[in-house]
Amino acid sequence: MCYNRILLSATFCLLMLFASCKKKVEDETAPTRWGRENYYEKFLWKKHVPDTLYKTMEFDFSQDAKNFMDKPLRLGLYKKTDSGKMMPVTGSEMTVYMDGKRCEDNIIDVEPGTDQLKVGIVFNPDAENKVHHWFFRAVDDGGLERINDMAPDVFNSDNASLMDIEVEKHKVMNPLKECVLIIGMVLLAALLVWLFVLKRMFFPIFRVGKVVLTDPIPYNSLKKLRGYRKMVMTNKIVKQSALSMLFTGKIQYEVNQIWTSDVTIEPRDRNSVRLRYPSNSYIANAHVLKTNEEYTIQNITTGNKTIIKVY
Repeated sequence: MCYNRILLSATFCLLMLFASCKKKVEDETAPTRWGRENYYEKFLWKKHVPDTLYKTMEFDFSQDAKNFMDKPLRLGLYKKTDSGKMMPVTGSEMTVYMDGKRCEDNIIDVEPGTDQLKVGIVFNPDAENKVHHWFFRAVDDGGLERINDMAPDVFNSDNASLMDIEVEKHKVMNPLKECVLIIGMVLLAALLVWLFVLKRMFFPIFRVGKVVLTDPIPYNSLKKLRGYRKMVMTNKIVKQSALSMLFTGKIQYEVNQIWTSDVTIEPRDRNSVRLRYPSNSYIANAHVLKTNEEYTIQNITTGNKTIIKVY
């Protein structure tokens, strides 16, 4: 066994490289970028499913190492404390997978002769939302006396690492929440455009002040018009809904039994309004009523005449 260890010491070399990072980089000592997970909190039924950040790790064992190693090289992930001391990354922070299978105690077992392994890291809830600097180091050297050209007193020292990596947990907005917010903002913008721009185009309001209705005696009524979008003279009690008032504007109602069919006054301009009525129920001496002038509308069925004057 001693002879075997001497051979391993002389001829073994372990290289941990990423297949996706084989090109030469300017700073070979810089941490290897492992990946980033975009994490978000639960919103309604949309819950975050953790991503597995995969990389392919490649190894190069010497022939003597393949022949004489009787147990695997065991690798673990560590982090440095503020004082510079290495300590294991806890299972509450991350879970390690190897070739799709969860690693017990988050330890990677590299059997002698292994060429490559697909290693995955999954963030757990206790991991902070930041860029984490973690370090692969040997938990059990498998009887090797040289790793990456480092002697045992080097790779087993308290602060030694075989490879530095960067993994990032990045908190983002829940996609469903973001979608709801965007839709909400679009709807709010559309509502504001309707209320302050389009509403007055489709439903103009009166710019005259009021209307006076008289006759037959003792009928007499004064109604405000300014600010309303139309006035309806009817014999039915009608209540306009709040949504109708919000989206189309207020309607003025004049309720009296003399109106056997609905007669409507609508905006026209600053000095006139438009009169609308069913031709089989009423006749009038004008359809456009100008301010400060009297007009007559007659009920064909009853013969009653009503004087209308706009101010």
